[in-house]
Amino acid sequence: MSEAVERRTRTDSGTDTDDPLLRVEGLTKHFTQGSGLLASVFGTETVKAVEDVTFDIERGETLGLVGESGCGKSTLARTVLRLLDPTEGSVYFKGKDLAGLSGERLRREREDMQMIFQDPQSSLDPRMKVGPIVEEPMRAHGLYEGEREERARMLLNKVGLDPQHYNRFPHQFSGGQRQRVNLARALAVNPDFIVCDEPTSALDASIQAQVLNTMKELQREFGLTYLFISHDLSVIRHISDRVAVMYLGQLVELAGTDELFDNPQHPYTDALLRSIPVPDPRATGARGVLEGDVPSPIEPPSGCRFRTRCPKLIAPDDVPVTDSEWESVRAFMRAVHRRTITVDGGGERAIRSEYFVDGTPTGEAGDAVETAIDALLDDDVERADKILTETFADRSICAREQPAYEVDTENGDGRHFAACHLHR
Repeated sequence: MSEAVERRTRTDSGTDTDDPLLRVEGLTKHFTQGSGLLASVFGTETVKAVEDVTFDIERGETLGLVGESGCGKSTLARTVLRLLDPTEGSVYFKGKDLAGLSGERLRREREDMQMIFQDPQSSLDPRMKVGPIVEEPMRAHGLYEGEREERARMLLNKVGLDPQHYNRFPHQFSGGQRQRVNLARALAVNPDFIVCDEPTSALDASIQAQVLNTMKELQREFGLTYLFISHDLSVIRHISDRVAVMYLGQLVELAGTDELFDNPQHPYTDALLRSIPVPDPRATGARGVLEGDVPSPIEPPSGCRFRTRCPKLIAPDDVPVTDSEWESVRAFMRAVHRRTITVDGGGERAIRSEYFVDGTPTGEAGDAVETAIDALLDDDVERADKILTETFADRSICAREQPAYEVDTENGDGRHFAACHLHR
């Protein structure tokens, strides 16, 4: 038996099985754009793709990771596996900090960590047959010498394919079958932890369900732990034990699956759940849709990164307004900031009738609103936006402090993390 096989089959020493299999602490990944002559002319910019992310995954658990496209899910996954080097933070796998490993020591740890990619076609070499594709990780780690073809055929059978397809090429399979080949390849070195990066997003709905059920069966049989990334909330609910919600590089909520879907505690999570289409033509009412664009990760907002789109932005403590006044001011401020407000035709009367039917607030808040209205009438939207931002948005606790709170769960079980100052 080879040294690699001996190392793979023996029990890890010095690892408490009660500890999480994976623990991520303060993980940060930045990318610097611009180099050489372009950098000397235009300068460099830092993209803050992942910022101060902390979570853990228990053995045998599936943690679902959900969020809009571009929020940093795949970057986080690749950094966890050390396919990308972290800028800051630690990734503890079986008690070892992967962030401090390199070379052969890191390669050995990768025997227990695999990844399934999003596109089942581009992630398979079209010039190789599926048998050698499944065997490739075994060869890379020096495992199962003399047994590789037998193991590859066994794994193809386990994932729902005919072992006789060993000598076929990837193009001879459907999309769902190719993803099963990817799954067999991930299982080739008998890993403990698999990162699934939107593995079903390119598949038809019926095929998705088949692949997901196969993954759950394999998890039970092989004792696997999954980090499952998706933007499809129905998929996440079906396969996950806990769910982490990500927005602009940060985790905004983390809780058990039923707890999060039944009791969302962050405005962004609530908006995501409200946007799910209802498969009932008799259903009435508009779906919740967030207004505004996601800010740039080069210059993300201070404090809570969601505050520029949040429908529940908290009023500044030092600018007293009633709840109804703040609701009017907030709607007015959002319209100005997003340039959706118009003063053509109706002028000042149109603004007041739409946003301030009961009159503008008193004191400093009222002064800021009146000055902003005057700026709009002078066709100076930039000045109006600046006045409102400096008076309200920048002085809110949402802009001044990063939120991080443990909140009570609806059923009293487990932990529920919500990064929203509404829980202060």
